[in-house]
Amino acid sequence: MINVSVEFNVKNKEIKEKLKKVLFRAMIDMHKIAKQKCPVDTGRLRNSIKLFPSSPGAVKYILAATVEYAGDVEFGTTPHFVSAKELRDWARRKLGDESAAGAVAEKIRRAGTNAHPFMRPALMQVKENKLKESFKRILG
Repeated sequence: MINVSVEFNVKNKEIKEKLKKVLFRAMIDMHKIAKQKCPVDTGRLRNSIKLFPSSPGAVKYILAATVEYAGDVEFGTTPHFVSAKELRDWARRKLGDESAAGAVAEKIRRAGTNAHPFMRPALMQVKENKLKESFKRILG
């Protein structure tokens, strides 16, 4: 599982309410971008990306990809054994040839898997582009 947790603590009530709006908007944007950037095979990874809580007004949110292999997709893996049998369906869907599963398994055994980041780019895109825009719009 991968998650990004964001929270803040501000004393001024008016500013705190506005910051809650900025934070919620940023998390909604990040959720949308992460889903767009997420590589898709069966859709299981994309469908696992959830925002907790999913309603405005909180001072802490967690955006998580909850399937067990989410970190392997985000960061890639080191070389490891995987059975060609386990890759047959994937090879048929993605490569159009289930017999390619053996070659893919061998590549993973020798080199691991490449990273396909989707959460980190979503965070960076919101941080670099959308957050400033939200602050201006909501805080004036």
